[in-house]
Amino acid sequence: MIYTVTLNPALDRTIWIEDFKFDDTQRILREERFPGGKGIDVSRMIRTLGGDSVALGFIGGYTGMEIEGRLLNEGISHDFIRVGGETRTNIIVHSESDDRELKINAPGAEISPVELGRLVDKVRSLKPAPTTAVISGSIPPGLSPGIYAQLTMTFENLGANVILDADGDALAKGLSATPFMIKPNRHELSRLLGSDFGDVRDMFAPARALLGGEFKVIVLSAGEDGAFVITEDGGFHCRPPKIEIVNTVGSGDSMVAGIAFALERGDSLEDAVRLGVACGTATAMSEGTAQGTKDDIEQLIPHVKIQELP
Repeated sequence: MIYTVTLNPALDRTIWIEDFKFDDTQRILREERFPGGKGIDVSRMIRTLGGDSVALGFIGGYTGMEIEGRLLNEGISHDFIRVGGETRTNIIVHSESDDRELKINAPGAEISPVELGRLVDKVRSLKPAPTTAVISGSIPPGLSPGIYAQLTMTFENLGANVILDADGDALAKGLSATPFMIKPNRHELSRLLGSDFGDVRDMFAPARALLGGEFKVIVLSAGEDGAFVITEDGGFHCRPPKIEIVNTVGSGDSMVAGIAFALERGDSLEDAVRLGVACGTATAMSEGTAQGTKDDIEQLIPHVKIQELP
């Protein structure tokens, strides 16, 4: 079973207006609301692909209840720890006149030590047992960056392959627990390596040096260039077809979902990343925080090309 962990979920509210006018009343043309947070987005895309997962994490207040209800309507299983604080709402304001967006992300509710302990206890007693775990997203107030290392070790002790999608100290500390895979973008990998690189290909050798033990794969997401997959013995570039990019929000999460779904069913790494890139590309074609459709994904898969890395 695939489990996703979202420590800092959100209700994503996308609002469309005619244009940005300051010091004046704005009329909302339309709006959409989706359950959000990186792990939740992974679970939603796995469901689109026809797979099953269980979303774990923290929720609280009326916003948390709305997220639960929306996930139930989408057929997504979840088993959250309910907390005393209110789950955050993130707002995206899209201007129709000039196609610009304003993104406003809230910090999230503070998590107490007792609430964290309840989550770890839940992970230790999961049934069915986890075979794949996706741990991703920001860390809410009250928790230290080392929490991802602890969760990674806990899932690994249960026999799961862990995919970690994080940034900064959370990613660096998480590597000490040797997850199976990480999925940084170029900026996140640069911060992990402690240096800026003029050419993405200059990152391959120092990134490859990080691999070892249970840590097998780095999937470097590269926007419209798809993904560069770095392994101990080489790797490959997975390039999508050219598309009109509408919005990149959630594309990386869709990529992770495709990879996790495909690996869980026994696909090769190449086929898994090909599906992941198709999922991410389909989401980049969608408005607001909506995800790509299964039809779009299936149409894109044959056009995703793979080339070995030097």
